Amino acid sequence: MVKKSVLVLATTFPRWENDSTPRFVYNLSKELVSRYKIIVLAPHHKGAAKMGDMAGMDIRRFAYFKPESLQKLCYGGGIIPNMKSSFLAKIQMPFLIMSEFTAAHHLINKEKIEMMHAHWILPQGLIGVFLKKIRKIPLLVSVHGSDLFPLKSAFFKNMQHFVIKNADFITVNSEATKKELLQRFPQYSSKVKMIPMGVDMNLFKPRNIRKPKKYGKSTVMLFVGRLSDQKGLQYLIESMPDVIEYSHSIKLLVIGEGPYGKILKDIVIGNHLEKHVEFLGSMKSAEITKYYNFADIFILPSLSNKTGTEALGLSLLEAMASGCAVIGTRVGGIPFIIKDNYNGLLVEQRNSAELAKAILTLLKDKSKARKLGRNAAQLVRKSYSWDKISNQFMEIYGDLLK
Repeated sequence: MVKKSVLVLATTFPRWENDSTPRFVYNLSKELVSRYKIIVLAPHHKGAAKMGDMAGMDIRRFAYFKPESLQKLCYGGGIIPNMKSSFLAKIQMPFLIMSEFTAAHHLINKEKIEMMHAHWILPQGLIGVFLKKIRKIPLLVSVHGSDLFPLKSAFFKNMQHFVIKNADFITVNSEATKKELLQRFPQYSSKVKMIPMGVDMNLFKPRNIRKPKKYGKSTVMLFVGRLSDQKGLQYLIESMPDVIEYSHSIKLLVIGEGPYGKILKDIVIGNHLEKHVEFLGSMKSAEITKYYNFADIFILPSLSNKTGTEALGLSLLEAMASGCAVIGTRVGGIPFIIKDNYNGLLVEQRNSAELAKAILTLLKDKSKARKLGRNAAQLVRKSYSWDKISNQFMEIYGDLLK
């Protein structure tokens, strides 16, 4: 049977095997190759192959600025943070749109593409709509939150409306994202469905892993994510003195990089916490999994602010899949995942005292922590495994390709 060809448009996609770039578009597309010919179009980056095969997917990469060594817009922290931190990245947006459009149009002709799947409303959804109008092929747009929550000006809302109106179907990654989208564009509710991104259950699962020698007698708390102000890590650090007062053998391990890194390290120094907080930098998923397994508590203290909110929190789901006891804030999609006192603990955002209280609750009651971790792992297995997620996308693909 000849597989129908689907073009996946994305700006976040692993550049090579074991890249630390978020892998959710890769993981979803990998699950779909059993039924469809998946061609992924993503920006090129130094060191990445211009074209090749990854897990059965046909990967094509396009350059969007010359010389390529000056490309600043994609990868690293993501498009919006990169634009905020670099003027050069900001002026590269029109070049990205034109280059991606041209490369996609070429692939549609050459590979006889029958459907497009655009990840993010902007810029991929916008490019997809133009191509749909020219080539008359169906378009699915997946909304991930960063393309919605922080983009509230009339200019961006008009572009979002144009994409949502013209797309054939829309998926959103959380109930929080769905609520925000339908508050802005309620007239399109009939073609919007919530399907979260999933978790690799072969990689992230409960395991009995001994702590490394250097952490052997310590209680290990873990944060995994981008070091930005929106992640709220400063409030977790500021909660540490109260926690240390109860137990001196506390370690907070921070995995990730970002523009807020130096500020956070200064907060650690200012609170004399150098012996208790360790910044480990970015890591590949295969490396991170062992930290989820030996950590005692995972904490995601995200905020809602003008830069957005935590639409889903994939690191939270990975920690839960690993059987780790979790604490999260009542923002964005987190309360739709954590059921307070059942599979984790919820606290108010920007509240170091409440964070410390929740941490101490789990430190003092190990059996409760273990029970929360078991319930968390059961939830993720039931609702967030990639086979379940991909089946829902396959149904949409099938409907659009009829």
